[in-house]
Formats: sequence, structure tokens, C-alpha cells
Amino acid sequence: MKLVSFHLMPYRPLDLEEAAKHRSPWVVLPNHMYDPVLGAEEYDRHIDALVYAEELGFDAIGVNEHHQTAYGLMPAPNLIASALIQRTKRVQIAILGRALPLVNNPIYIAEEFAMLDNLSKDLIPERANAVVEHRSGVVH
Repeated sequence: MKLVSFHLMPYRPLDLEEAAKHRSPWVVLPNHMYDPVLGAEEYDRHIDALVYAEELGFDAIGVNEHHQTAYGLMPAPNLIASALIQRTKRVQIAILGRALPLVNNPIYIAEEFAMLDNLSKDLIPERANAVVEHRSGVVH
């Protein structure tokens, strides 16, 4: 068995009383409810927590994609993976659920993943990338 530390990166400073006035902040968060200063602090805390997973002995860190929600601050999991690669040594980084239909050319994402795999010295597991390939129809 392998242990994966998975984090959605929620926006914890969300004013729940104000959020209740909107359709669904867990699906679509209005931009005015996001404070970029607090958001930057949230990214720091969440990335620190994911890096700590390596120290705790986890085998992998899982990151995934969510757009404009309080549910998850990760519209580009490959960027979070890049930050993690710089701060970890042995833990695998599983990039899960990259939504290829939202980009013009899925080949760009494949190139980014290849770069990340090379930068991490082969710590991006093939199975995580297979999810993206299957959904896009790209075969390598």
C-alpha cells in the first residue's frame, strides 16, 4: 500500500455569512470575495502542508484542478507541482484531473508534464499522467 497526501487547497478566509448570499461559492466564487493577500498566505500554508507530507513518510502528494471556487485554489495543478518539486526530494507528485478541454492545445500540457517529470528527476508517476492522456485521447 502507498500513502498519498491529497489536498484541495480550500480558501479558508471565506466569509461564510457573505458567501451564503450567493448561488454557490463552492461551485462559483465571486471574485470580490477573494483577497489576494490572504490568498497568497493560503498558498504558502497549503504548500507547506504538502511538503510536510514527505517528512511524515507519505509516498506521494496528490494535486488536482479546481477553477474559481472556495473549494479549491488550484486552477493549474502543474504550477503547484512545480513549487513542490523545488521543496521535496523523494516523494512522488501525482497531478490528477488536469482538464484538457479548457486549453487550446493539450500538447502544451503534455510538454509541461514532461518538463515537470524531468525537473523532478522522474517523480511524476505515469498513472497520474495516464488520467490526462485518457481524457484527451493523446497516446504516447
